[in-house]
Amino acid sequence: MSEPFSRRTTRRVAALLLAAVFCLCCLAIAWHGVRADTLWRRPLVKFAGLVTDTSSEQWRIGDQSVLVNPSTAPLGSFQEGRSAVVVAAKDEEGRLYARTLTSPPGAGVYGTTFEFRCLIQELELRYWIVCNRVVLVTESTVIQGRPEVGYLATVKAIRLTAEGTVLARSIKVDFPGAYAEVEFEGPIETSGPSVWVVNGITVLISPVTVVRGIPQPGLVAEVQGVLQPDDSVLAQSITVKGAGLGSQVDIEGLVDKIEPSAWVVGGQTVVIGGQTFIDESQAPAEVGMWAQVRALRRLDGTLLALRIRLSRPN
Repeated sequence: MSEPFSRRTTRRVAALLLAAVFCLCCLAIAWHGVRADTLWRRPLVKFAGLVTDTSSEQWRIGDQSVLVNPSTAPLGSFQEGRSAVVVAAKDEEGRLYARTLTSPPGAGVYGTTFEFRCLIQELELRYWIVCNRVVLVTESTVIQGRPEVGYLATVKAIRLTAEGTVLARSIKVDFPGAYAEVEFEGPIETSGPSVWVVNGITVLISPVTVVRGIPQPGLVAEVQGVLQPDDSVLAQSITVKGAGLGSQVDIEGLVDKIEPSAWVVGGQTVVIGGQTFIDESQAPAEVGMWAQVRALRRLDGTLLALRIRLSRPN
């Protein structure tokens, strides 16, 4: 005997309702999945800046706000005042979600390429001094313009040592017009309300100078500014980047002693390292010769020779 029509109909309707609910649930899950997945498939943006606020999930890095979760930046991995490079995804409303946070290469990282622009202070056959930095020049270095002491050099170089010696890939030389723009970096030696000294260069601070970071002796500063008639630089912006290795000093005198790891010049001991460039174009490296030494005064007070130029005593 067949089941009553009303009962069969009720079961069929119930089955259809269950199937519809199941389909709706699947669609909802798929829709949310697509929305979440779409965020990570959107084009990524990359920017860098100082970390100024980590008090919540939304960090302030440079002039951007970015959402950061613990898997992207574990607790304590980035402190306020440090620089960070951010790769982030942007949603439809313009909010940034950090994918990765990394520290930028610090000053002196071996093998990194960078560019600076400053006056030529010395010209030798195998090296130049630009912004108090030893710039090695080889046959492969592309030089545009006629180099002269006092001219402006835009140098693209590879860092050879953490102490500042670089290998020039290309140098563009220009006559320094009035108030030429310059850009360089180096250790902060002193800092005050109106004057800093960065890598031996006097940097003037004005009310419109933009300073990013907190200056301290020994930290590295990147300076962009305008050259003044007295060779000082009126800073437009200064970015404090991180720890340096010390300040540069110049000493000269007779070579009193020569050992593989250290020389004594004018009564002062200078350490010889793999990065020390010894210029014997005018005289051999012998006791009794005159030496002009550019050295790095390290945090422990010792002097690490960057360049030693020898000449015969008068």
